[in-house]
Amino acid sequence: MQFDTWEEGMTFYKMYAHEVGFSVRTWTTHKDEHGILWKRFVCAREGWRKVAREEERIKPKRKFKLTRCGCEAMIGLKRQDDGKYKVARFVQSHTHQLISPSKRHLIKSNREVSSELRSKLLTCHKAMVGTSTAYHLLSVEKGGPENVGCTKHDFQNSHRDFKRAIKGADGQIIVDIMKRKQAANPAFYFDYQVDENDKLINIFWADSICRKNYSLFGEVVSFDSTYRFNRYNLVFAPFTGVNNHRSCVTLGAAFLWNVKKESYIWLFKTFLKAMSGVAPKIIMNDEDQSMRIGIEQVFPNTKHRLCMWHILMKLTEKVGATMKNNPDFHERFMACIWGSETPSEFESQWCSIISDFGLKDNTWLQEKYEARKSWIPAYFTEITLGGILRTTSRSESENAFFRHFANRNLAH
Repeated sequence: MQFDTWEEGMTFYKMYAHEVGFSVRTWTTHKDEHGILWKRFVCAREGWRKVAREEERIKPKRKFKLTRCGCEAMIGLKRQDDGKYKVARFVQSHTHQLISPSKRHLIKSNREVSSELRSKLLTCHKAMVGTSTAYHLLSVEKGGPENVGCTKHDFQNSHRDFKRAIKGADGQIIVDIMKRKQAANPAFYFDYQVDENDKLINIFWADSICRKNYSLFGEVVSFDSTYRFNRYNLVFAPFTGVNNHRSCVTLGAAFLWNVKKESYIWLFKTFLKAMSGVAPKIIMNDEDQSMRIGIEQVFPNTKHRLCMWHILMKLTEKVGATMKNNPDFHERFMACIWGSETPSEFESQWCSIISDFGLKDNTWLQEKYEARKSWIPAYFTEITLGGILRTTSRSESENAFFRHFANRNLAH
């Protein structure tokens, strides 16, 4: 019997081994100036496992089952003058019990995570389906695990090896993906920033729908950068608006390496460039000093509004337990915040509350009063706030949506 290539001979012997019930491994290879001259494949239980001497053992190793038993079953292929490979030697008999038909799909030499399986695994991960569940799905699809072609452990190892292979190059991978999207649709905009070691630190993107939404609903923008739940610990920073149906619309998004003012300045400049230089009329976010500096530098004519929810959440902590349990204080304070229709009415009620409850020395309340034009509704009566944009809750809902795609287990 002869084969056109030694690979064909190897495939034939593995198929034979699967039907008989044993695993195969390569034993020896002999080469000459023309390539491979001899190729020998043996039973996986050929030979004997070498046991290290006691003095050679540096550290203890985990125990494992000894599988070598000196089996002599093998096939030897030799290259002929015409370049084909002939079976020069064949030993059929085994010195051990063969694998039963019900377990032959577990034979190591016949297991392989094919390109088709890897493609399906990637598709499952895009659909937020984990590796174990993906394997179970394939088992059901193919009529049982014996028909998949590999074990669940092989599947998991394949995914591990893939992540290891792209480690250190995943930044370039995401940039290449963005470039392909831009080539397919010129309206897709993205930009990125690298450090002195050419490492990706910041990236922003906005597709054609984001840019169209901004042109229609971009007067009021909610911006948040508190979500940091991905394997690289990057800050996820979405720009969110509200459409005419009062539904959230994404206006763009970014990953930031840190929350320093330099990162915000770069991001806001990039966002402004993506939106053809048109700045929002009002931008809402939490109390972040670096963010405030970035907004003032890049959007000097944009009104900056703070998130009332974040401020009022601190009220109990800042005014003390006595005021916390005082229903009169709570009622009057909330009426002052939400019920004042003009700035003068708010200022009058605020001063009255501070005086009546002896809070003149409370520095936190003094700071909030000095920043009143940034968060009190009475100072924004002339501006349309999208109907409900009094807090950054819209950005929080964006974070909840993107959490499915940017968590630590699924981000590569």
